[in-house]
Amino acid sequence: MFRIYGAKTLTMDDIAKEFSISKKTLYQKYKNKEDLIHEVLEFISNEAIDAVKEVQKKYDCPLEVLFVSGSRIDEITCQEKNAFVFQLIKYYPDIFHAHQKSISGKVSVTVKNNYEKGVELGYFRTDVPINLYIKFLISLLFAVDASPIFEDEKDKFSVSIAMKIFYLEAIVTDKGKKRLNELREKFQKTEFLKTI
Repeated sequence: MFRIYGAKTLTMDDIAKEFSISKKTLYQKYKNKEDLIHEVLEFISNEAIDAVKEVQKKYDCPLEVLFVSGSRIDEITCQEKNAFVFQLIKYYPDIFHAHQKSISGKVSVTVKNNYEKGVELGYFRTDVPINLYIKFLISLLFAVDASPIFEDEKDKFSVSIAMKIFYLEAIVTDKGKKRLNELREKFQKTEFLKTI
């Protein structure tokens, strides 16, 4: 409902009516709409992180994990901006920024674990300021949705793939570069990397 109608437009009355509960019952659970928005955003981010963790269980190669789990990122970054995002930025900037910090922390832990596994396997360099590089990657992910710089990019899928390649190219060893090229070839046969 938030995605369809937007954070500002959707009212607590609308939500109560949709779920066939009284507004009083809704306010017993959520002090205000801001609390509800915060919980919805947390749910969305936790769902995405859980999906990434499932991918990590299935794949041994940390480069492949980034491509496969990145499909969840693609789903988010390839969507056109919707009313929810626009209205969050405009009317609830504090909630939007708090959400960005929250998801950034979760993504950072996941990407850092992936990096450490890649170092152990000899795919990733050890001489990079990885915490800073992870912040660069996350900033790029957010920029696609919030920055006017990317508004003219029609193929959001290509942008999302390019971000992952950009990040990986910065941290791979020669062994990692070879594996990255193999994965490019593998995923080119799917829809993942058709534009790279």
